[in-house]
Amino acid sequence: MNEAEWRKAAPQSDVKDGEPTAVEVGDDTVLLARVDGEIRACAGKCTHYGGPLADGLLRGAVITCPWHNARFDVTSGRMVAPPALDHLTCYEAKVEEGDVYVRPRAKPTEAAEPVAGTEGLQAVIVGAGAAGNAAAETLRREGFAGKIALITAEPDGPYDRPNLSKEFLAGAAEPDWIPLRDDSYYAERDIDLLTHHTVTAVDPDGRLVTFEDGSQLGYDRLLLATGGTPRPLPVEGGNLENVFLLRTLADAESIIAALDGAENVVVIGAGFIGMEAAGSLTERGLHVDVVALEAVPMGHLFGEQVGQWLRGLHEEAGTTFHMNSRVARITGGEAVEAVELADGTALPADVVVAGLGIRPAVDFLDGTGLVEDGAVPVDERLQTAAPDVYAAGDIAAVPDPRLGRRARVEHWAVAERQGQHAARMMLGRDEPYAEVPFFWTQQHGKSINYAGIANNADRIVVRGEIGGEFLAGYYEQGELRAVASLWRDIDFIAAMQALATGKNIDPKQLEDENVDLRELAG
Repeated sequence: MNEAEWRKAAPQSDVKDGEPTAVEVGDDTVLLARVDGEIRACAGKCTHYGGPLADGLLRGAVITCPWHNARFDVTSGRMVAPPALDHLTCYEAKVEEGDVYVRPRAKPTEAAEPVAGTEGLQAVIVGAGAAGNAAAETLRREGFAGKIALITAEPDGPYDRPNLSKEFLAGAAEPDWIPLRDDSYYAERDIDLLTHHTVTAVDPDGRLVTFEDGSQLGYDRLLLATGGTPRPLPVEGGNLENVFLLRTLADAESIIAALDGAENVVVIGAGFIGMEAAGSLTERGLHVDVVALEAVPMGHLFGEQVGQWLRGLHEEAGTTFHMNSRVARITGGEAVEAVELADGTALPADVVVAGLGIRPAVDFLDGTGLVEDGAVPVDERLQTAAPDVYAAGDIAAVPDPRLGRRARVEHWAVAERQGQHAARMMLGRDEPYAEVPFFWTQQHGKSINYAGIANNADRIVVRGEIGGEFLAGYYEQGELRAVASLWRDIDFIAAMQALATGKNIDPKQLEDENVDLRELAG
């Protein structure tokens, strides 16, 4: 669209309070929204994966994407919360003779005014995953004027880790889709991206981090965001060729290389990684056996009904499940040939992928006093027990006002939002972290969203029908603790906002299709 040209977008009467509207203006999809009586216009597609923002929920000036729940301010285009990383393009809007006209205006500037007192400071971020990358970008975007070092032991800069077990493993995502940014992005923003750098120790008193080669780097602000280490496969034969754990880009690339000529794959574990990997490998035309100790795939999270539906979805695609089963050993010469179960069953295997969860990567913090029960406890500002040292992502145990205790959450969007929040605290702000944990899992074309924490749900209430469009509410002693959804985006976002504000939704109301959850969320 010509930047100087006003283009007719829609009749003014089509833009109603609280109802975002998408219109096509030339080659652009434009979102129109009425905020405080004024019509606003911005790009209509989320900057994360292109989700249609008009299908999301508008609250005040903030629109929530229906796909992965990124949030944007429609008056400025600013990204409010990940997983989106970029702002939206915004448009000027005017009304003439009952019609809305728009024309592009500049994106929100990436660089805020320098924050006083940050000149000459050194911010060090250990870990370049979701939390670390979000922190580095937020620091620079919101005015940190000092030096920023973003450190990773991996050979690669920040990349889209959730994609590894989904489209990338399925062969549907090109390798150049995986990096979150190209290297020039960091250089242009004076962010020193240090790959192949393993941090072996931290000295909070001396404000130093030590690298594997013995060199050191001082800091004024430090963020610990090292994520997790995959739990090993503790069985005989676990070190044979073509037996893999899946955590890093290098892991995914090695698995894909090993699939050449393969026919049979055994996936050990029926959690996130296991189920997503099983779906992706089946889509490649391979036969997949899933072996897991539990009775129902992902049942600890979704409950038996949703877990059994997921199992059926995979079985329809050809996957075979061996639940309530334990791996006794993996056999073969140099490379794997079979996986033997405790009951004597032998499953042919050209490749084995194990997804047994992670443990927080905190060994480098031995002796600092910052680790308790295998994690790093933080306060509501995400600060550790040491001054100017923060933690975010998989290693951080964060106070959750809804639970009345600290919780450690292993989700990508959570890590990004914690990294964003920690950066703002490093800039001198003082706000409690209050995001509701959120994640999504994609399996055989079905994307299920989940928000909240419900480790001890005693009742699950369903709106809609599992297998079709549904919203499931997870209750503990009558209190809504979490929700899961397939294709019920508005209901899901409304319920998530109720969780965020501490408003309970009665089970009968959640189940009743005639009840508008947006009104209950406030």
